[in-house]
Amino acid sequence: MNDRCDPAEFGRIFRPRAIAVVGSARSQGDSQTVPHSFFFVMSLRNMHFEGPLYIVSRSGSPHPSLDEMVFPSLLDIPGPVDHAILCVPAAAVPGVLEQCAAKGVRSAAIFSSGFSESASAEGKRLEEAIRGIARRSSLRIIGPNCMGIYCPETGLNFRPDLPCAPGPVAMVSQSGGMAIRTIFQGVEKGLGFSKVVSYGNEVDVQSWELIDYLGWDEATRIILVYIEGTRDGRSLLRALKEAGRRKPVVVLKGGLSAEGTRAAMSHTGSLAGNEAVWQAMIRQARAHPVKDVNDLVDTAMTFCFLKRPAGKRIALMCISGGLVVNYTDLAVRSGFEVPAFDPSTQRGLEEIINEPGTSCSNPIDMASLFFNRRIYSPLFQVLNDDTNTDLILFIIAMEYVTALQMQYRVSLSGLVQAFLDIVSKVTKPFVAVIPPVVEEESRLEVERAFLKAGIPTFITMEGAMNALRARINDPREDPVRH
Repeated sequence: MNDRCDPAEFGRIFRPRAIAVVGSARSQGDSQTVPHSFFFVMSLRNMHFEGPLYIVSRSGSPHPSLDEMVFPSLLDIPGPVDHAILCVPAAAVPGVLEQCAAKGVRSAAIFSSGFSESASAEGKRLEEAIRGIARRSSLRIIGPNCMGIYCPETGLNFRPDLPCAPGPVAMVSQSGGMAIRTIFQGVEKGLGFSKVVSYGNEVDVQSWELIDYLGWDEATRIILVYIEGTRDGRSLLRALKEAGRRKPVVVLKGGLSAEGTRAAMSHTGSLAGNEAVWQAMIRQARAHPVKDVNDLVDTAMTFCFLKRPAGKRIALMCISGGLVVNYTDLAVRSGFEVPAFDPSTQRGLEEIINEPGTSCSNPIDMASLFFNRRIYSPLFQVLNDDTNTDLILFIIAMEYVTALQMQYRVSLSGLVQAFLDIVSKVTKPFVAVIPPVVEEESRLEVERAFLKAGIPTFITMEGAMNALRARINDPREDPVRH
């Protein structure tokens, strides 16, 4: 067995010249029901796929909004087809794949479900039939039970509302839902994606092949992985190791609990395996493990935006003494330090943080000085020069920001811009945590402004610590954002 992907082969998969969507072109029974094939066609249209787009359907005329050419069979299409998307009942899939092989189609993504994940004898038999077609032909099969490929650069897409702008982040996901959630959350955090593949039951194309390819892909700077199980652990470990030597790899493993393993079996037919074995594999590959989608996206954001801190020594600041004590405890429990400032920093802070109720030691309790905009420029200049800390972490409590607006009678956007102008002069790594307490729309306005300025912004201290730990432990110095 070859345990190396063919980069040229996968490059062609992501750059098809013509696509056929195979499935019913009209609703069956319920006139309000829109066929799945319609959504794939609209997804490709919205992503501005430039090549010919065909519909293969025996149901007659297409949905009224579709004007692509409709054919009863793949073999009736006069021109070449590079990629096919299958939205047909499970029992019909092998026959359509035989047509794909005969037509010379390079790759097929099978949206259809009802295979090994169903745990039925018929589903397993159909999946074996698919595997047999892949083995005796040059057709590469993604799925079944998957969403397929999202690649904005070449117009590949599996949802009409996904963003068209590409970016440096790629994702390999056994789950379509996890892929979609990650894309949407990533966009909220200012991320763009080069390629996302939802690969489902991996009857043919496997996760390690995709990771292998993305490790060399010039459009990809960071790789995210959601995986429930694998058919080839040795090749997966090798691919993670080799890709990780070239770019950050972040792994979310699904199905680590007994209940999660059972769910994985019914989801993609994958045996999730022993938690200790998987964790050992991820550590051995020097990939970055995360526990949920929030961590996955936050870690990608941190790699994209943040210059690597030299260490885990934090200069921590907040408006409230109680809050800052709690956040200090959380930082220390996560393996970070909140050390004393060096003497020159301490002297400088004593001249700035000197109102009753404040504290100018690390962590800094700003108290009422939070409302004094004049102190921020000298404050950050002093913290930027401190030799005892590696990064600055500012907790922004939105319940006080509204009062700040009222005091200075300025808009929130004006306050934020004034703050960003000051922070832009800070050369030490800087991150913000903005907990969602009140005024969610205002919080989102601040978060989006920070992210647009390239400042990693988190909603929890735990999320910040998890992402920062991965960034610090990775040897790459520069942010990966294009």
